[in-house]
Amino acid sequence: MSAADRMAAHLAQQPRQRVDFDALAGAADTGDSSLATSPRRRRILADAAQALQRRGLAQLPKSSAGWDYSAHPPLPRWVKRSQPARSPRRRPAPRAFVEPLSFASTLNLTAADHALLGPVNTLLRDEPDAEIVPLADRSYQLYGDEKRLKNIDRQHLVAKGLLDVTAHLRARPTPAPLAMFELGPAPWMLIVENTAAFTSLREILNAWPDRDQVGWLGFGSGDHLAASIPTALTSLRERDHPVGTLLMYADLDLDGLHCAQQTSHRAQAAGLPPLLPATGLYEALLTGQPRSHPPAAADEALAAAAWLPPHIAPSVAQLLTDGLVLRQEALPLPRLRALLTRDAPLLPQLRDGAPPGDPVYPVSQGHGELHPDEPV
Repeated sequence: MSAADRMAAHLAQQPRQRVDFDALAGAADTGDSSLATSPRRRRILADAAQALQRRGLAQLPKSSAGWDYSAHPPLPRWVKRSQPARSPRRRPAPRAFVEPLSFASTLNLTAADHALLGPVNTLLRDEPDAEIVPLADRSYQLYGDEKRLKNIDRQHLVAKGLLDVTAHLRARPTPAPLAMFELGPAPWMLIVENTAAFTSLREILNAWPDRDQVGWLGFGSGDHLAASIPTALTSLRERDHPVGTLLMYADLDLDGLHCAQQTSHRAQAAGLPPLLPATGLYEALLTGQPRSHPPAAADEALAAAAWLPPHIAPSVAQLLTDGLVLRQEALPLPRLRALLTRDAPLLPQLRDGAPPGDPVYPVSQGHGELHPDEPV
């Protein structure tokens, strides 16, 4: 084995791209006891370095600073391992798409797009009128993985409206059902975000003297609520107990308000009433003690608060831009119980609250100040 061969073997084992030439020279000495003392050692090492470059295994320094000129011939101070040539990325072979997927023939599809569309193309070719089944079932059938299509709504072809879950995948989403409890026969439902507020309101409504005034109580928040709200329609039909009013009571923060807006859109798309704010509860919550939170941008706060009625939306937007939020726990059970008057109709108290008046959150009155012992 030549000096160049021994140096090449050592170079191939190095994890770093740049390798000191002294280490390569030491590898050349290994297995040839005469090389270390040979008067021709420098020439042999120089020739070996050039051989590495010719073989495409190493790159020699291009600047004089990378060379040792203390003797002749000069030797490199270091070499760079050449990166292996990347094989050209293979583009999937063109394929014929069935008519429902003809849009794909005009697009520059990625390998991931082809991997997604291939089984769908086969399904539509062999079973164009396949029964529409739960999305997880179709995912397992097509890809051997029940979660493969879990976030299909985020895939760019779906987001652009080109690939349709129902028409092309012959599937339907099956989100976890909304937790909802039939407390009375009234045609309304109140959805509550936090467990403490839900438990308190369930206790109050279960003790309401006129049961005919009480309707449904639901529990849900965040992405789960937005995904599960369409399932409420099935539960309402199964119980033959429809609702004409759908209310929500959530935290007064960006997440709670965004969730309410998104859920309202999903509810109406599913054939439910729009999601309305439980104004009576929000008005009372706004008299509670806020807690600090990173401030929201003014335009974002206004957009989020737009879901609320006009007489409290500006106050809530101001709250959020001041770096404050109100959690439902700021309206605890005793205050909730005192708020809802049993000798007055229940639904208007939840839905309408007090007549519109001055903002409930006047910053000038110091509501933005936290008590010294208030947790943040």
